[in-house]
Amino acid sequence: MIKLKELLSESAYVGELKYNEWYPAHTRGALKWALTQDYVPLYPKQIESLFGKVPINSFHVTSPQNLSTIKDIIGKKKSISTFTQAGKGSNVAKGRGVQTGSGGVIFHVKGTLLARRVMDFSTVPDKTGRRWVLGRYIFGGDSMLVPQAIKSAGLPDYQDWMKMENDIVDKYDHTDYEVYNDYIKDIKKELGVIANKHIKKYIDITNKLLKQYKGVVQSNLRVKNPGNSEFWNEILIYDTKIIDAFVLKRVWDDYYFQKDGYNNQLAYKKDLLKLVPEKKITIGTPAQYRKWFTKREGEITI
Repeated sequence: MIKLKELLSESAYVGELKYNEWYPAHTRGALKWALTQDYVPLYPKQIESLFGKVPINSFHVTSPQNLSTIKDIIGKKKSISTFTQAGKGSNVAKGRGVQTGSGGVIFHVKGTLLARRVMDFSTVPDKTGRRWVLGRYIFGGDSMLVPQAIKSAGLPDYQDWMKMENDIVDKYDHTDYEVYNDYIKDIKKELGVIANKHIKKYIDITNKLLKQYKGVVQSNLRVKNPGNSEFWNEILIYDTKIIDAFVLKRVWDDYYFQKDGYNNQLAYKKDLLKLVPEKKITIGTPAQYRKWFTKREGEITI
């Protein structure tokens, strides 16, 4: 018979198995990135305490299918990935998405700067709105600074954490419970307290590093780099507000953008108009999009 703890140890990542999700969604992502001992979480309160507020205008591209989720970010502390430069041969310069399929909807936005680099630096959000960034992008290419600080503090890595989980599971016997869900609930409760303490310690350590190396962080994440790339830059902003938008004609004319078979209830155009009035929407070809982009101080690079 396969024991529950053996199923747990088959997962290299927290919560990979559905019935093994010991942590709530807002904890699971943060714990996953903390256990890599390689990422630093960035968030508005932390950055403002170090550098103050810096307003910035930039652009965000998405697909019609993702428009309904944008409203959960606009005007909030949650960060959004944007850009101001696009290599002429890149998807972004053609109005296509970065991670959102065909793209086709581009927002000109304003917000407060969280971080920026000349190239996409593969940042990952968690459910709380923090952005997790590889330490080497923050601390001038020093890939060992964060891992060494975390290990020196005695925080567990993935293997240590999985052993601890197994030890806790071993403490409980499901035959002692009349209701199986109560057995799971008690395990979750104990692990939840440990996870929250671990995440707090991890953030405290990385915050100290950000403060200690403030000048390095400033030069790596806060100023516009004079270089450019054949792809696009990445600028993380929060308190985002939409100025206006551009929609590629192929997207605007699509049947499912304008209407669907259910009395227009799911038409993507409706989602867009909840975000920006139609008078502030420009429709056109990729070439017209590039003119719209550069007119608003976006840059088409090599």
